Amino acid sequence: MARLGKKILSAFIDVGEDKKEDNEPAVSPKVERTVVAPAAQRSTGTPADPRFADYFDKLFSDANIPGPDYYEFVRMTGAMLAIADERSRYSAAFAGLQVQGLDKEKLLSTANEYLRVLTTDADHFQKTVEAALQEKVNSRSAEAEEKSRRIQALSQEILELQQQISAMQSEIAESKEKLTASSSGYTAECERRKQQIQYDIEKIKLYIQ
Repeated sequence: MARLGKKILSAFIDVGEDKKEDNEPAVSPKVERTVVAPAAQRSTGTPADPRFADYFDKLFSDANIPGPDYYEFVRMTGAMLAIADERSRYSAAFAGLQVQGLDKEKLLSTANEYLRVLTTDADHFQKTVEAALQEKVNSRSAEAEEKSRRIQALSQEILELQQQISAMQSEIAESKEKLTASSSGYTAECERRKQQIQYDIEKIKLYIQ
């Protein structure tokens, strides 16, 4: 029974079974549907999930002992739903099994035994859920937190790089402005000197014989 909780849980999420177990169905295929708790008798107001219903049908079927007991009693009451009166239905089911050797004491004791089966299975299932939470939730949460810290670190690095780029762009603009100013000054002075020389050439030709 140690794997019962894991089998039913694996019908909904991957709980890390090994390869052999992965090839097994999460819920063993049933040949005949055993309605252990007919909805008309014990309605909780919540529609039964067929996967869970099949699982518990199989669980009770596997736990059934030879001879008439609570399991057969419930099957019989389920088959008598056409009898509207609950007392009559219970009495008729008990009478049908009483001739096979079932008495009230055995009916109640085996009903309690199925309660113990449920309790044991629920314990296994809860442990499986806790293990799955540790594997699928807690560990993934830690991984998500680590990635979040990496994002924060990268965001800080990006911010610093952007600040460096901004400073470099300011330096580039300033250097470009200085170079442009220097180039303009050079060109203007060069042109002035050319004109001065041209002027002097003309005057030399004119004044010096």
